[in-house]
Amino acid sequence: MNSSDIATGPKVSQAARSSTSRDALWVSGARLVSQICGIGALLIAARVLSPAQVGVFAMISAMVLLQSKVAEAGWSEYLIAAPRGRELPATLLYCALASGVVFTLAGLCGLTIWLVWLEPEGATFLTLVLLMTTIIPGTFIIIQSGVLVRARRLRDLACYQAVSELCGLLVTAGGLLLGWDIVALAAGRCCVVLVALVMSTSFARWLPRWEFRLSVAREASGYSARLLMSRLIQFAQSYGAEFLIVFFIGVAEVGLYRIASRMVGAVTELISEPVRMLAWSYFSRQQSDAGGSEGLARLAGLMLAATAFAAFPVFLGLAVVSQKLVQVLLGEQWIAAAPVLVVLAIARGIAVVQMLNEPVLSIIGRVALLPRLNMLFTAASLACLGVAGWIRPELLDIAIAQVAAAVLTTAASLHVLQRGTGFRWQPLIRRILPAGLGACLMVAAVGVLFQTTAGFRLLPVMELLVGVAVGGLVYGVIAWCSGRVLLAELSHVTEPATAPRV
Repeated sequence: MNSSDIATGPKVSQAARSSTSRDALWVSGARLVSQICGIGALLIAARVLSPAQVGVFAMISAMVLLQSKVAEAGWSEYLIAAPRGRELPATLLYCALASGVVFTLAGLCGLTIWLVWLEPEGATFLTLVLLMTTIIPGTFIIIQSGVLVRARRLRDLACYQAVSELCGLLVTAGGLLLGWDIVALAAGRCCVVLVALVMSTSFARWLPRWEFRLSVAREASGYSARLLMSRLIQFAQSYGAEFLIVFFIGVAEVGLYRIASRMVGAVTELISEPVRMLAWSYFSRQQSDAGGSEGLARLAGLMLAATAFAAFPVFLGLAVVSQKLVQVLLGEQWIAAAPVLVVLAIARGIAVVQMLNEPVLSIIGRVALLPRLNMLFTAASLACLGVAGWIRPELLDIAIAQVAAAVLTTAASLHVLQRGTGFRWQPLIRRILPAGLGACLMVAAVGVLFQTTAGFRLLPVMELLVGVAVGGLVYGVIAWCSGRVLLAELSHVTEPATAPRV
């Protein structure tokens, strides 16, 4: 190897890392845009539609989404995992399209029976028809996405995802303002799929000729079937509560629950992504260092404490300002969602440590536990919701069942993490106590502020902004005083080891 190769090697590696980092930023940015567009469309819909209308759309979209998840499961992943250096099998594209056709026809048959027996309203029927038309294009889009991921063209992937979501938001907002009812939400979804179809096809340009090889179809179908259970578990985690609520109570309560859950979910995304990225970075670095089991246990305790410092004020703050937040963003007709928002925020705050399951178990070589843990958590959540709905079918009680499920699943998660890393409970509790104390003082300060300003008849938006500012100031002072030691210790544990001098 000559000197020029040695000199250019690190430069190429550095350029590759830089390109990967930029691609990750593009994907993260597209996901952020998607979250903003989703919550924006929901907030606009809440201003125009009633809770019952939002609940009807939530159930319709959930049913179509289930069909889409089953139709799309595994095809893109099989394409990405296909051996390099070979021509991509065109059979895979036509298998995916056939899957989309089958589930679309099944949905249309069910729709025909529903139309004959129940005679649904025109807006509801049209909404379901429009959403059904997105299943087949959706299978085509995921294949094109797989081509882009396989070629490491993540910027193109992020670009079409962000642009399609923005176009969908514009169509949804325009339709709602024009009085299209829940059809506007379906039209926005159709716009997202149409733009994504055009842009992903223009980027990937994979339109092979007709081909069908039975061996490829059988292998790809088996691969897809193995991933189907994971997709169904994810679907049950996201939408199981809505189906139970509509079974026990009704669609109006589904609308209230969906709005509250979506708001808490948007806040959770802001916390979970940085936590996961930092956890992956720190634990992978710890694995490559010579810290051993003692260093891993110490790092696990520090990461749990740091997660608590980041999450406690956010979720408890969301709970204490929930009523003002609902008044400002949604309006008075949604005020019944405020107590549900409080309970769900508390539940997510309890379950925040579960964000560390994936990076920690992956790094310590126990990734096989993740599917079983997810299945256990889903079963526990649905069981708690089912028992609550059977005993007392009230929306708030069903939301409280989520707190019980969060306690059970978090206890199981902490047990698994403790067994895997060996962190000690006493130092962890000692580190977390300042975060809990600071969050409680923040809640008390904001509560006193709201009681004091109640007689001044301020605008809800002014009360909300002042409450957020006061709460942030109180917690910021406490976190600055008590969290500096934690950050210093975390930096010390995770700093790269210095190479010995020669």
